[in-house]
Amino acid sequence: MKRAVLIAVVAGILRTGPCFAAEPAADTSTAEVERCVVAHGEARGSMLEERWFEARERLLRCTDPACPIAIRSDCQAWLEEVTRVLPTLLVVVERDDDGRAAVELDIDGQRFELSNPPRPIELAPGTHLVRVGLPGFPTVERVVALGKGEKNHVVRVTFARERPAPAPAAPPEPRPTRPIPIATYALGGGALAALATSGVFLASALSAKDDALERCAPECEPAEADSVDARLLAADLFGAAGLVLGGFAIYTFVSRPTVMEAAVVPKLELTRNGSLLSLKGRF
Repeated sequence: MKRAVLIAVVAGILRTGPCFAAEPAADTSTAEVERCVVAHGEARGSMLEERWFEARERLLRCTDPACPIAIRSDCQAWLEEVTRVLPTLLVVVERDDDGRAAVELDIDGQRFELSNPPRPIELAPGTHLVRVGLPGFPTVERVVALGKGEKNHVVRVTFARERPAPAPAAPPEPRPTRPIPIATYALGGGALAALATSGVFLASALSAKDDALERCAPECEPAEADSVDARLLAADLFGAAGLVLGGFAIYTFVSRPTVMEAAVVPKLELTRNGSLLSLKGRF
């Protein structure tokens, strides 16, 4: 009854109202007015329940030129409000292929066409499941939360082919080698030390002898002669020891065995607890 009264009132205003006299006369039937009034009421109810796409569909009906101007004015204003509320999504795809295959876009189970360059996609506020597929690549899924009025929310998806990991370098083959043994270094060092000590005693003995010859020869004390002889004897002993040690050092150097050189490859690995340096190869 109320809807019938409203329709009658609107129809009467269209026929007699002075405020609409400036508009061209329109052949608006009661059925068309009723359709506009129903769309107007249903659109308002859908907006209050936040069913935005349903509200926009009904608002498009009541903005028809055949509808009364009062209803059209309301519906046009509400339509702009719905457009402001609806968020938009931009799906940007980066791909590592020849670009021939079509990208498949699925949002909440509904297929969408993905243009290039991408155009904004209107969605209802809330959480959405975005699935992007490209032949030859795994499907990418993203959960996106959109707020009211959020425009051009970007979802970036990259399809890249897996590059094969480089093959690990083969460890170098062991080579024969003849390392100098530690004994050679020890004997050689001992020989040098003994020969140096022998030289010190010899220089001391010769210096003492020259000094005695200048001071007291030929009537020098026997002790001075004994001191020179003792230094010369020490020089001979250390010299002989140096020669023996040097001979052993030469022997150990010449007779050192041939061994296989260790093939060692350092490897740096990153772990959750830090970095790890390991050695890998043949010994």
